[in-house]
Formats: sequence, structure tokens, C-alpha cells
Amino acid sequence: MIAQKFSTIGPVGVVIWQALEDLGVAPEPLFQEAGIELGPLLDPNTRIADGAFRKLLVAVEQQTVDRVFGLHLAKFIHPTTFYSLGVAAYCSATLGDYLEKMVRYYSVVTTNDVISLQCDSESTGECSLSWVTSNPEPFPSVREDGIAAIFVTILRFATQSAFVPLKVTLARPRPKENTQHYGKFFGCEVVFDAPCTSLIFDQSLLAMPLVSADPELASSYEKLTEQYIAKLEKADFPARVRNELIRLLPTGVSSKDAVANVLCVSTRTLYNRLEEAGTTYREVLDETRRLLAEDYLLKGLPVNEIAYLTGFSDTANFSRAFKKWTGQSPVSFREGTHTEDCQADQ
Repeated sequence: MIAQKFSTIGPVGVVIWQALEDLGVAPEPLFQEAGIELGPLLDPNTRIADGAFRKLLVAVEQQTVDRVFGLHLAKFIHPTTFYSLGVAAYCSATLGDYLEKMVRYYSVVTTNDVISLQCDSESTGECSLSWVTSNPEPFPSVREDGIAAIFVTILRFATQSAFVPLKVTLARPRPKENTQHYGKFFGCEVVFDAPCTSLIFDQSLLAMPLVSADPELASSYEKLTEQYIAKLEKADFPARVRNELIRLLPTGVSSKDAVANVLCVSTRTLYNRLEEAGTTYREVLDETRRLLAEDYLLKGLPVNEIAYLTGFSDTANFSRAFKKWTGQSPVSFREGTHTEDCQADQ
């Protein structure tokens, strides 16, 4: 399982691949551009890092022949896309139970958003299922379309009916064209430029019994979901360490004791939790330094400044470490990348 602060479950990538193929768009070049391989995505333990996911969606928006690609994703969604959570929810007794599980365990699907369910029983008798991003980096509009379309689809699966919201709000700019497709797909009013993406529906639907209800299966798959989340949280610990290192390295601090202190754990706990995630402090430190160094080199910063920003005492030590990580000197790495960029532009 990939250790990333913000990530999305791998099978969502498979859905994107299938939707592209269905539209006659070759998915492989777009996935390669984003640095994503299809094979591992079949395993729900694979997580797509937010940077790669964002690159993929940008490429999709630029290349796809379908201007409402996010809606098209719904054609390939299924409850099992969300692994054990999808099955646990699908086997719930009522639609209310279904949504309660989705809200509680939504980090299985993605950690890029927080999902909430709010009902106003006294005033409007309406409920709102809303997504608020927890990732500071924005995603392309296609993602907001996809979130709403996918959830309307799985709710239609769950209720065995044409689930129709009262209103849909999308946290994306109003499209310049094809807006009629949104109303046709959702079957209700669609509001663009909203503060958050949400599905508004009648509260009475929460009591709707599900034909697929199976208490034993629901309980079994809910336990699997809890285990998955526990595993995800363990895998996320290296990302927390990496985030603190990014902050501390420019100050010249990189010791495990200092990082443990910032994370409010003992050095032994730091060591054990990294070991549980399948890595070591040295590996996380080297990976963080390498990623920072590559980014700084691409941005054109002087090598001596990069050495300082990545926590090295001098340029010579930084250069030796960088060559050990990449097989190239910092200067060769920068020149090689620049050459590739120039060739790509020709």
C-alpha cells in the first residue's frame, strides 16, 4: 500500500481506463504521462498518489473527446469498485445505513476529501451528502463531475431504482458547452460554481430498505474495511514523517529524534511504525531529499543552495548522495532533463 497523505483507491484508475477505451481514446499514453501503471491498480491495496492522479485528470481533460467525461465514468462503476466498503454498504439494511458507512469509511475511497451527511428534518425535510476537499492543491473539474456521477450511480445500484436527487451542486466552473447533459444525467437541477459538491435528496429516502440487505455480509465486509483503514493509516505514517522532514531540512535538522519529537512519539515508536509500513527512517530521509533535490534542480536553483535546503553540510556531500540515488550528478540530471524537454517541444 502506497504511503501518501492524499491518495485514491487504485480501482478508480481502472474505471478511468475503461471509460477512455469506451470513448475510443487510448488510455496508455495518458497513464504513462502521469506515471501510473494499469496492472497494480487492479489491487485495492494500491493507492494512486494525488500528484499522479491530478496529472492523469489534467491529461484526460485535455485529450478526451467527451466534454462530460466525469459523467461517463458512471458507466463503469460498481459497488465492488470501492473494495470491502462498497460491499459492506451495498449489504446494509437501509439507504441511511448505506450512507452512514460511506461517510464513516470514506478514506477507503480517497483521502483527498471529507464527506458529510446533514439533514434538516424540521425545515426542509432534505438531506445533503457533501464533499469538501482536504487537499490544498486543486483538481480539474472532471473530478467533481465524477464524484457526483459515481455516487448517484452507486445509490441507484443500492436502491434498485432511478435514484433522483432534488438538486446537485458542483464545485466547478459552469461548462462553456454541453450543460444539458448534466440535467439529463442527474434528472434534477444542477448548480455550478458551488462552494462544495453535494447531492440534495428527500430525507424520507434514508428509511428505504435495500433489496441487497445481508446483515452477515455487511458485518463481515465492514470488519475488512476497518482492517483496510488501519493498514492505510499505518502506511500513511511515512508520509507524515516525510512532511515533517520537508519542513525541517532547510533548518539543518534531520535526526529521527527531532522528527519523533515533532510527531509526539518516542524514537522507538517512530522506528517501529516505519518498520510496520515496510520502510526505515533512512529510506524515508533519502527519498525525501531526492524528491526535493530533483524538484529544486528542475526549478533551476543553484546546487549549493539545494544542498543547504536538503540538509547537507556542503555541496560535495550532496553531490555524492545525489549520484548514489540517481546514478547522475546534479548537473547531469538537470541538463538531461532540459534536453528531454527541448526534444519534446520540437
